[in-house]
Order: sequence, then C-alpha cells, then structure tokens
Amino acid sequence: MKNNLEKVIITGGAGFIGSNLADHLFANGTKEILVIDDFSTGSKKNIEHLENINVIDSRVEDIQDLENKLKGYNFCFHLAAGVGVKYIMENVSKALNTNIEATHKIFNACSNLNIPILITSTSEVYGVSEDPVWTEETKSLLGPPTKLRWSYATSKLIDEFMALAEFNDGNLNPIIVRLFNIIGPNQSSEFGMVVPKFVEAALNGNNIIIHGNGEQTRSFTWVGDVVNYFRELALLQPFGEIFNIGQPEEISIKNLAELIISKTNSQSKIEYITHEEEYGKAFEDPMRRTPGIEKIVSLTGIKPTKKLDEMIEEIIKHKINLNK
Repeated sequence: MKNNLEKVIITGGAGFIGSNLADHLFANGTKEILVIDDFSTGSKKNIEHLENINVIDSRVEDIQDLENKLKGYNFCFHLAAGVGVKYIMENVSKALNTNIEATHKIFNACSNLNIPILITSTSEVYGVSEDPVWTEETKSLLGPPTKLRWSYATSKLIDEFMALAEFNDGNLNPIIVRLFNIIGPNQSSEFGMVVPKFVEAALNGNNIIIHGNGEQTRSFTWVGDVVNYFRELALLQPFGEIFNIGQPEEISIKNLAELIISKTNSQSKIEYITHEEEYGKAFEDPMRRTPGIEKIVSLTGIKPTKKLDEMIEEIIKHKINLNK
C-alpha cells in the first residue's frame, strides 16, 4: 500500500482529536504536517512536542491566499469545527460560520490543488432518530430551528451535501466520517465533554452534575481507534463514501457517572438538573445514540480495541498523573 500521507494538512490540528491524529501520523511515516488552528478550543500544549510541523494560527475562513499555503501537501484532514454542546450553545453563530464557511473555503482549495480530503461530521446528524442502531443510511430526524442545539447538526449536514455534490461533479475527492462521542487522555472538560467533566468532578470530590434524568444512553469511542481509522481511510481512499466511527457498547449517563465514581473511589454524589436550567429552552437531547459500524469494519478489517471500562481507567490514570 503506497503511503500518500508524507505531507498532510490537519485543520483543527491542535484540538483533542487533531493532535492525537498528528501523533499517530508521525508514528506511521508522515514526514510533515501543516496545522491550521486558531486555538479557540485547541491548545498549543497539544502540539508543542511535535517536530516537522508548520502552524497557521488562524481560522480557516480568515486565511488569505489559502491555496498557496496548501501547495505540496498530499492529503487534508478537515477537523476544524465548533466542539462540545456547551461551546455550540454559547457560540451558535461562530460555530455555524466555522462549520460552513471554513469548509467551503477548504473544499475550494483542495479541489483546485487536487488534494483528497477527509471531513469529520457527527452523529448529531441523525438527530432524534428512533432507529435502535444508526447506520450510514439512517434517516435524519432533526428538531425545529427554534431548538438551536440542532444548528450544529444542520451545518454538518450542509458540509456533507457540499462534499458529495462536489464529488459528483468531479471536483473533489472527499471521505466523510460521522463521529460518536470520542474520548481519551488530554480531552478538555471546558466545552461540556461529559467524560472528562465527570472524571474531574469525581477526583475532586465534587458532585457530578447530570443534565436530564440520566437515562439517556451514549456510546463512547477511544480516540486512538478514531485516528487509526482516519489513517486507514486516507490510505484506502473510498472517495464519496460516508462512514460511522464509533464503539457500539451503550451506557446510560447515570450508569456512566456511577462507573466513574466507582473507578475513582470517590465520595461524589450525583446531582440532576434539567437541560433547560443549563442551556435554556433552545435545547433538546436524543435519548439514544448507538452506531452501526459494519461498513468501516468491513472495509478496513479493524474493530474498536477498547471497552468502556478500559477507556475510563486509562483516562483516570492519565488525569491522576497530570495532577501529581
């Protein structure tokens, strides 16, 4: 298999997933990476240890002469986006601009330079679908525009439609991935990510706050598996296709909190507040979110490597070591 990933671009490369991807690519033969990141949600600490990286400190949509800056690169991983429920609800307009304008601009540059691109979408695009397992063909069922939570999903669907329209016109070689609740070490709790938020609270002996009744279920995916899938897809080049990336093991948010309390030997209590108290009336939450991953497993031959228990233990261990 020819490595077409010697020189790559990662938008959002200083973020949680982007920086893990950079580590993984360098460990597997990549020679040079261009990171584009405005550090609004990413961190310079995530990439300061890396050599052979070039950094553009900017939002993609604000870069002048973007095309020239991307010349000579073999592949683009487009990860730049508003992340986390808390961030999205507090920055709706900014997140929409990033998700739509930046994507349109990076598509144009990659199209003109004939650079293949992997685009990260989200499980949010399935909305509140009641299908027991969400496959790539599951119909989206989004709430009304008055529920601003769905602005993120809508913007990501626009990105998907743009990518596939450009592909059908012969202008772009895209691969689309829909991500399901990615977790791992170094993930910030700042933007409402549930696992690092619960782990920090438990280690500090603070109450773990659950939004809603805690019966809603999620499926959590190890970041190391995610970036491994990214690289494999980039090498296999299934252009014009959509893939779920997730881990089908399902857990309720209440049971997740109890698991983390148990694993940390914490005295923390669980406290419940309504979504409305935290985010206002413009919010609603799907009760289930479970990925079907047969398509990506069939193509790559790779299955998720970690069960949730292992993921939580490793995240706790990393957090304790950081605090020493």
